[in-house]
Amino acid sequence: MKKVAVLGSVVALLLLLMVVPASAQLGDIGNASFTVQNVGGATATVSITFVDEDGGEISPPELNGSQPNPFDLAVGESFEIYVPGIPNLAAGRYSVVVSSTQEVVAIVNLIGRNNAGTISFNGSYSGASAGGSPVYLPAFWYRQYGWNSLISVQNTGTGETNVTVDFTCLSGQTAQLTENNLAPGAAVHFDLETTTLPGIAGCGGSAIITSSSQPVVVVDNQSQSTTGQTQSFNTFTAGSDKVFVPALYHRYFTWNSSLNIVKIGAGTSTVTVSYSDGGTSTCNLTDSDPSCLLNMAGEHPVTGKFAATITVASGGQPVVAIANAANPGKQAQTYGGFAGGQGSVGLPTVMKMYFGWKTSFTCQNVGDVSTSLNVSYQDYAANAYDTAVLAPGESIERTQMGEAFLPQGYRGSVTVEANASGGEIACIVNQTHSANQQARRGDWSMSYNAQ
Repeated sequence: MKKVAVLGSVVALLLLLMVVPASAQLGDIGNASFTVQNVGGATATVSITFVDEDGGEISPPELNGSQPNPFDLAVGESFEIYVPGIPNLAAGRYSVVVSSTQEVVAIVNLIGRNNAGTISFNGSYSGASAGGSPVYLPAFWYRQYGWNSLISVQNTGTGETNVTVDFTCLSGQTAQLTENNLAPGAAVHFDLETTTLPGIAGCGGSAIITSSSQPVVVVDNQSQSTTGQTQSFNTFTAGSDKVFVPALYHRYFTWNSSLNIVKIGAGTSTVTVSYSDGGTSTCNLTDSDPSCLLNMAGEHPVTGKFAATITVASGGQPVVAIANAANPGKQAQTYGGFAGGQGSVGLPTVMKMYFGWKTSFTCQNVGDVSTSLNVSYQDYAANAYDTAVLAPGESIERTQMGEAFLPQGYRGSVTVEANASGGEIACIVNQTHSANQQARRGDWSMSYNAQ
């Protein structure tokens, strides 16, 4: 049986019953949904188990929309679980384990607001099929320019474990936070807005999360308290000597990107960033200065959208990377770089004006051979099509608003496959709500890594 340990922090708040402080980056009131897609070869039977912060397991017999639990998913099909819509699930903060008879992937969407209802926060990240220790967090914020991180750590093992988070600021200052006796399946949330790092007034930097006896998965949700800008992303259990970044921007419809590269392990690394439309950047990473932040507005003079490949020079230490994007409208998105790709990937959620939400996805050819991609939408397999051929390192974007065969209000999943033998791809999905962004203060934009 395949399991996906999903949601370092899922927030289920039934607001008519009680108000529970969810997390700093989600404001004071938060809700969540998560979507599971069957990427296996046969119909999957999927079961959902919630785990509260004390380790108690809850398996609701019925999910939202009268969906029974367990439930079946056809090949390529997805189902969205809207947590507040589950009957008799108490308000609170949960982690979740998704079990399936076939391989599945999952993503989480978080939506919150402050008590006054004036600022909105939105984040998205991917579920994990396995944990590890140590886990590397390339970037965190602690009381800097209004930004704070909430680091959620889920125990994916079978016994209790002790969790340690070691913070290293860019200034060289260090601090440590711990949590003991974290129950199997449960999650602990290190909220840097309400938790004090001893001896540090505020900083940005990187962190390493270790577990004493069990594997863990970690998610960071970081946000700006006054603008609502929110960046949610998965962390890493290992580095790589090559990292792929499907989408970066320089004044692309007002969006600009930065690329944060962090060295893993003691020693030095020289990395070269090769852009898909030409040009390179270089970073020299050392133990005293292990990270490199590249702003595309300065590094990449040509405007537009492009992909990048990060390569570590021979003998260097492995690296991890995250891509950040923001625009003047106070929207922010973040996703993690890919250490490699797959022949076929699942995108659990794409939307075309689904309650106002719309999406686009970008896929990069991360293999060694040129390939076109086959794109197939849930319930529209007859409309599957092939893209243009991508050379290694190149990427392509597909907007769901541009898919004429998709009806308004569509929400479904997509399967993208490399047509060439041995082809490998990596994809990310961007989600935005333009009407809410214009009408409400906050951030109505988020990204997730396809799997």
